[in-house]
Amino acid sequence: MTSLQELKDKWFIDVNDENNFPPQTRFPGSTIQPYADGNLVEPLIDGKAIMGDFHYRVEEMLKSEDPSQCQIMVAAMGIDPVKLLGENGPAKDAMTTMIEAAAAGVQVYFLGSGHPGSGSGTKAFAVKLIAAGGHGAADKRYAGQQGGHHQKFNVTRGPDGQWVALVSSADFYFARWDTPDHQPENPERNKKGGPTHDIGLKVRGPAVADVAMSFVERWNDPNTEATDPPITSKAPTDFLDPTIPEAGPHSVQVLRTYPMIKPWFPSIRRKVGYTWSHVGEYTFWAAYLNAIKQARQYIYIEDQYVYAFHDPPYIQTSTGVKRETDFVYQLGEALKRGVDVVALAPGRNNKPWKHYELQQRQIASAYLREIAESNPKHGNFIISKLHIGGKDPTIHSKLLLVDDEYALIGSGNICERSIAFITEMQLGVVDAENRFVRDLRLALWQEHLELDSPDSLVDPRLAVEQFHDNAAIGSRRLRLLPSSKPSFKFPYRFLFNVIVDPYSGPERGS
Repeated sequence: MTSLQELKDKWFIDVNDENNFPPQTRFPGSTIQPYADGNLVEPLIDGKAIMGDFHYRVEEMLKSEDPSQCQIMVAAMGIDPVKLLGENGPAKDAMTTMIEAAAAGVQVYFLGSGHPGSGSGTKAFAVKLIAAGGHGAADKRYAGQQGGHHQKFNVTRGPDGQWVALVSSADFYFARWDTPDHQPENPERNKKGGPTHDIGLKVRGPAVADVAMSFVERWNDPNTEATDPPITSKAPTDFLDPTIPEAGPHSVQVLRTYPMIKPWFPSIRRKVGYTWSHVGEYTFWAAYLNAIKQARQYIYIEDQYVYAFHDPPYIQTSTGVKRETDFVYQLGEALKRGVDVVALAPGRNNKPWKHYELQQRQIASAYLREIAESNPKHGNFIISKLHIGGKDPTIHSKLLLVDDEYALIGSGNICERSIAFITEMQLGVVDAENRFVRDLRLALWQEHLELDSPDSLVDPRLAVEQFHDNAAIGSRRLRLLPSSKPSFKFPYRFLFNVIVDPYSGPERGS
């Protein structure tokens, strides 16, 4: 069996190496570790499990003798009054839960995104939280009016002093609460929501300090001119002293996106972006590329987009750095090495205003299918969706599993927006027992393939064949997505490159 050190050397990027593109170093002044050993990582599948876990942790705080010793830090796009255990469940909604915790003396910090469409609601909640004794702000320190903060995580210290972090694809939104059956109608789900698939990682151990510090770095950054209400207090760093003890066999690398912000006038810089915004951080991008390049057996993706970068796509029109650093191009190179590439993405065929997403995904899919079919020694390419009760659930998870050795899970998607325009957080995970990724793949594929047991999925090569055959039936919940070129390519160039999927990273050259 491969040793833990060999796994870390293979899958974790060297955040001290300055001679790579995209840059894989932390932003200047960041104090989080290159990676952390000794963690216990637990996957939570779908919104009910993700939100329910937060509810139970806060409930323990409110039952304690001294809630003031407890702490909550939440970074999110925004927040809805979504019932954490479902519409008929015993738990209150996310907003009320945090406000009541603050009123009871818990140290509550909420940092949402201040982007248009979310910022007003985030600010309104922050004001209520402050009135209850907590701390909150809508954060506008991002690139451009169409930017925003996409990180989705929370960190808590319970009454027993134990620190827990949860990094996921799901905000506290109506649209993100769902159960694994993903039925079109669910009385436990708010009518403003719908069937959606998400995933998160619950972490105990030293890596929690790196997630928590990622919050503190944002909250305590000296530039507070672009938060609403203004941040006037410092977030504490209790998680650093004493050091959070080891809890399990998993090694975790915290990976992030912070874009460069290059304003026309120096006065704008003071109001927009963090103090490190002229440099940014692109460790999520670098780690995703490294994982694809290291793959030798299979790559499994769950993603909201699966876009080729730019329009016209770099996979078709360019050579050099732009092409080499495109996820879809590197997936094609993996296929040429004989690696199987399996993806789960949204259908979205019934939403005309989302046609650009379908078009860009089809361009990427056709490129990969042509590579897979051009040589019998190439790997298989499968792109699929879920179809349940006559509808396609939203695939909102952001997941990469490779060779039953490496997992990359969090908020980042396969698109330029996630690699270099909005903030993201992803966790890379390997484990000393070399079981975590395999067990997660088995759990997900058993659910998607509707199997009573995962036993037939243990061998990845045979499992990929079974995945394809199950999806090809065309009458089960797993269905193949079209992987042919769009019959008509609408000229979305300006919309896609400037509004939908812009870039705010270091110069890539050709």
